[in-house]
Amino acid sequence: MKRGFYILMILCAALMVVSCDKTKSYTERLKDERKAIDRLIDNEGFKILKDYPVDGVFKENEFVKLDNDVYLNVIDSGNGERAELGKTKVFCRFEAYGILDSDTAYLMVDNLSPKYNNRWGFPTEFIFGYNVSAAENRSYDPDLFVGEGLATGLYHVGNGAIVQLIVPFKRMGSYFQSNYSPVYFGKVRYTFEK
Repeated sequence: MKRGFYILMILCAALMVVSCDKTKSYTERLKDERKAIDRLIDNEGFKILKDYPVDGVFKENEFVKLDNDVYLNVIDSGNGERAELGKTKVFCRFEAYGILDSDTAYLMVDNLSPKYNNRWGFPTEFIFGYNVSAAENRSYDPDLFVGEGLATGLYHVGNGAIVQLIVPFKRMGSYFQSNYSPVYFGKVRYTFEK
């Protein structure tokens, strides 16, 4: 009888330890992300379109949710020259904002604006389709943002294009995936290597 009681006490103690764990589940992380994206959309007054505009022209605050859950707004579609999957080297400059743990978007990186060139002066480089940094031997914060989400606009625009993106963490690079952090790109400019 005592042996059964001790086993029951050990099971209860183990259950208490497990139930006191403060780590969020993946489902809870997805819910937090959904709330953050919805909050950004509401705060910024973004309108989400059901379909990509037939003429390819977006109004200022219009976004379309793509099949990979990335939201896209095209500001300038570029010169018509399209990136080739696995071949085109892209130089990308952007303003990236964190949205997860704040009521307002907060600047994380800006290698687009001249005022930050002394801090983030280089463009981020990647090969379209590989979507990992192509920069050689450097530790550069903007390179962490390279991933499927940042490259998504290239399926719809060309060289010299400017877009806005709202990217869920699962479409970002490994750093953001491991931290469950979605990113709002207030402006992204794609330039292809000649």
